[in-house]
Amino acid sequence: MQPRWWWCLRHGRVEPDAGCPNTERLGPYDSPEQAATALRRAQQRNEEWEAADREWDEGCDEKHSERRGQGRDEKHDEGR
Repeated sequence: MQPRWWWCLRHGRVEPDAGCPNTERLGPYDSPEQAATALRRAQQRNEEWEAADREWDEGCDEKHSERRGQGRDEKHDEGR
């Protein structure tokens, strides 16, 4: 089995398998170099997901606004 590498959140450094508990680490990664960039990649992914969420939310808001006025008659809306 190849050695695996982790980014330790507690110590802020790369660790081999024999290190802190996995609940305190990101990984495993195939190389120390990959483990060293774990936080940067996690931040990039978070930013991408947040942007995708905003786009999704904006699209849902637009669809909801478009549907809001469709299919209702004025008498029904007068009582609101």
